[in-house]
Amino acid sequence: MLPRVPTMNIAHRGARGVCPENTLLAAGMGLAYGAHMWELDVRMTKDGALVVIHDETLERTTNVASLPAFASRAPWRVCDFTYEELRMLDAGSWYVQTDPFGQIAAGAVDEEDMDSYRGLAIPTLREALEFTRDAGWCVNLEIKDHEHLIGHTVIAEAVLDCIRETDMVESALLSSFQYRYLEQAAALMPELPLGVLVEEVPAMDPVELVRSLKAHAYHPWSEMVTEEDVARLRDAGFGVNVYTVNDAAAMEEFASWGVTGIFTDFPLLCWGVLQGELFG
Repeated sequence: MLPRVPTMNIAHRGARGVCPENTLLAAGMGLAYGAHMWELDVRMTKDGALVVIHDETLERTTNVASLPAFASRAPWRVCDFTYEELRMLDAGSWYVQTDPFGQIAAGAVDEEDMDSYRGLAIPTLREALEFTRDAGWCVNLEIKDHEHLIGHTVIAEAVLDCIRETDMVESALLSSFQYRYLEQAAALMPELPLGVLVEEVPAMDPVELVRSLKAHAYHPWSEMVTEEDVARLRDAGFGVNVYTVNDAAAMEEFASWGVTGIFTDFPLLCWGVLQGELFG
């Protein structure tokens, strides 16, 4: 069952502010930090495996570029690698090397934490869903756009099959910028809640857009959504989950607007903000 709270604290790619994104470790940290659910990204490999990774290519969040066996395969697209090849990659050390949010420099990540990041694997979607199910938790799955890539015609149905097989239908929310996938999901699994991702003001009225896709929520970029948008969508019975909010004052403002969820890289910060909103 999806959380029934005034505003959900959604750990964006797990607690990616303080550990490597889209790993089971990041998910577990988001859970420990009080997130109501976590968000993950789904892509398909060359041999049809569903894996949890955000980028179309592997070089930002793995060591693929440094491995002689893969040196000639730039730009290292996920869809050009098999599942077994992906399991050879280190999906955690990059965080230590790049300190993407400055948290190592700030002292928020200690040596023991950094040691645990090295050698992390890219999870399969099944592993991520089983982890979430076993924790009694919830998840937002974002299917990345595979148009012009391997898997475009089959990824949505494959994701739905995995959700069903892991008994996560009642604890999952599916979203995408590729609306074809949402249309397929609405037809094949109408009981699964859907979120419509947008990164710019849509040509269609937001309420009509969500309604036309038989979706349940609108997922706008925080920089382009307005309080009026939120009010109209909420009055129409739809959720509004904004991404990606890492500033406490902005979290407070969005919560005051009545958004149903806040995607954040810092779920512990969001937990504190929402505690103030609820009990302050």
